[in-house]
Amino acid sequence: MNIAMMQPTFLPWLGFFELVNKADIFIFLDDFQFSVQSYHQRNRLFVNRNQVDWYSIPIKKTLSYQMPLNKVKMNEDIPWRIKSWKRIQQNYGKTSYFKEYEDEIRKWLLTPFSNLAEQNIAFIKKVCELINIKSVFKQSSEFASQKKRSERVLELLRWQNCHCYYCAKGSFDYMMEDKVFPVEDIEIFFQDFKPQAYPQIGSKYNFVPCLCVLDSLFNIGPKETFKLITKGTTEWLSWDFLASEKAIFDDKQ
Repeated sequence: MNIAMMQPTFLPWLGFFELVNKADIFIFLDDFQFSVQSYHQRNRLFVNRNQVDWYSIPIKKTLSYQMPLNKVKMNEDIPWRIKSWKRIQQNYGKTSYFKEYEDEIRKWLLTPFSNLAEQNIAFIKKVCELINIKSVFKQSSEFASQKKRSERVLELLRWQNCHCYYCAKGSFDYMMEDKVFPVEDIEIFFQDFKPQAYPQIGSKYNFVPCLCVLDSLFNIGPKETFKLITKGTTEWLSWDFLASEKAIFDDKQ
């Protein structure tokens, strides 16, 4: 069984969907701790011609500090939803596929959800439906535990009878530090996603990589977006490879 897992982020980039697509089962880490001003609550899209900036969800900080994502409350006392939608309309309204997906994205964005995890998961599932990713979804909150970090990850992998674990390259350092991985019965593959250029209506000069998936979906449509996702990592990196790279780096220090 191929497994991937990530915390549900706001308006994820193409690399997030590559991990989802590689997995038979994708686990949303919805009961992991929220981090303020992280990708949990913000991501980047065009805001003007040739200018990229953050689109953010305002959070009720006093109710959300050190809380899990599925307990974080969004601040609905300010009109951030309609402002964000108008911003998307202004910057993507003339793209080739905007009209095709306008209603679905607007409905998601303007619908209040009970917590941040639900808001983000709903978007991710909607995009997967649009671009034909068929992974099965689970949520870590379905399997309650007191374990943390790598021990928690291993527990979730065992829960779903994992044989191959696909994860972000940035996970390697903390996994090595925790000394829980590697384990004999689970092969680990680390992502090495390299964004490829595509036409962007918001970019006058140079291609801007690593934007929210909406940028490619509105500009080039679902089939081409799916191709970009599947071609992002040409070689998945092994534990041994990254461990040897780290050893060489440490020796040079």
